Amino acid sequence: MRFSKYLILFALSALLALNSACSSTDDAQRDFEREAFRTPSGITETDGSGNIISTDEDDWRIGPLFAGFVEVQQPAFPNPTTGQILSIELLVTGLGAVNGLDVMTLDDRNFFKRLFFDERTPLPVGFTQITINPVQFAPGGSGTISGARGLHRVFIFDGRENLITYGDIRVE
Repeated sequence: MRFSKYLILFALSALLALNSACSSTDDAQRDFEREAFRTPSGITETDGSGNIISTDEDDWRIGPLFAGFVEVQQPAFPNPTTGQILSIELLVTGLGAVNGLDVMTLDDRNFFKRLFFDERTPLPVGFTQITINPVQFAPGGSGTISGARGLHRVFIFDGRENLITYGDIRVE
């Protein structure tokens, strides 16, 4: 009888600890997502080959839900861009860790606008390259590079609308 009481107490303690850990990760993810919606302030500057020239500590961090499963192998390059196609390379290290990708920005009315979509579920382990035409930042998504000029925040979500990472791109 005593043994079963201790077993029940142990099981309840373990369940509460697990729930607390999940809650902590959820809270950290919500904080990360709140930070992502702050006003963009700088860029991680890269050249056309992807070499990092200077780093913005706020750019391309990984959300707590994806820590250990996804890495930004190569931040957006070239950044800034004068019209060249931008590339971002993600490295998925966890099997079944990411279900789809949805790369978005906010338009001039603060509505999400899709820049890139990958519906593979799950994404395979290994590299995934994201390409973005900077003209997509222009109002309406088509036009000239002059309409796209400015600082733009890019959000990378999984297919379940969980934020994986975000960073800023400057179009000159």
